[in-house]
Amino acid sequence: MYKTAILLIVIASLTGSESKAQTLNIMTPKHLTIRDKQVEINYFQQGQGDTTLLFLHGWCIDGTYWKNQVEYFSKNYNVYAIDLPGFGKSKAVRTNWTIEEYANDITAFIATMNLKNVVIIGHSMAGEIMLQIALTNNQEIVGVVGIDNFKIIDVVFTPEQMKQMTDFFPMLEKDFKNSAPVYADMMLFHPTTTKEVKDRVKTDFANCDSVIGYEIFMNQMQYAYTDAQRLEKLSYKLYLINSDGFPTNETGLKNHCKNSFQVETISATGHYPMIEKPTEFNLILEKVLTSMK
Repeated sequence: MYKTAILLIVIASLTGSESKAQTLNIMTPKHLTIRDKQVEINYFQQGQGDTTLLFLHGWCIDGTYWKNQVEYFSKNYNVYAIDLPGFGKSKAVRTNWTIEEYANDITAFIATMNLKNVVIIGHSMAGEIMLQIALTNNQEIVGVVGIDNFKIIDVVFTPEQMKQMTDFFPMLEKDFKNSAPVYADMMLFHPTTTKEVKDRVKTDFANCDSVIGYEIFMNQMQYAYTDAQRLEKLSYKLYLINSDGFPTNETGLKNHCKNSFQVETISATGHYPMIEKPTEFNLILEKVLTSMK
């Protein structure tokens, strides 16, 4: 049980979910070209306010996964949810799919849109993107909130656990279309996760560009090895909303988050608390945002 949970947390630093048909009926996409016309961003915007909420999705999915949050928080905030390049309808002319490049994309988006008082909310893989941006001390960023990430800071794996993980990587590279959905089915869901959520996640995994999916997966894994050292340099308080499917090692966070941290736990969900329990998730995030003021 513990072995499979380890693979879940390390690889699951990468995802999100709900019915795409429903989200597309509500959220109207907009488009923006940035970075010398090399990057095309598909995004969703709703609401207005002094504070901007910028929602970043995880691995192999898109911005429509934040539909519940866009709808709820747009009553009081200027809310954006984007498709990261290579996912959804966003594109980029490049072969370098790293956390650093994605952070450059988001920084350029913020600057081009002239966004102010930005709180970045990054789910899973996007937690690393959020961290990279935060370390630049961008004056427009006022807060960071991670969703189901930074759970294994200072956790030490056994050689057997490391082998289990490394054995998965060539499988993903060789047969991404089948390996990614199988992994999701085995690792990312809670017993209460609905069939609708499961089917959407697995379909999006299978339909993801396999080259981009694999490249950012491996780059994110490499970046994550230095999460602890990077957290020591973080000048913001780190807020996390994590599911209890696998516990957050708060001791590790205490050792490295020099500017404090706060973990809010949402119970009985898989890797997608904002989708599996949207009402409860939104109330927790609202509490976190209020505490930032």
